[in-house]
Amino acid sequence: MSNFDTFVQIYTEELKNAVVNYPDEYGWPVENVPTVAQKMAVAFKNKTYNKDGRAIKATCKRLNIKYTYTAINEYLAA
Repeated sequence: MSNFDTFVQIYTEELKNAVVNYPDEYGWPVENVPTVAQKMAVAFKNKTYNKDGRAIKATCKRLNIKYTYTAINEYLAA
């Protein structure tokens, strides 16, 4: 599995956790996680994502990546 695929898989798990544990911060139900994660995968690929969210921060922590655009982009490209 590529780094990109690993990142998206873990991001999806962490997004679900964030929506379940912090529903007031998300304006949509947990059932929408797969759709949102797919849209974010496109944004990761195009480097048009916003990293300011619980799910990306948790993903970086799990993967031991610095929580910066440079570190995330380097990981995704490796």
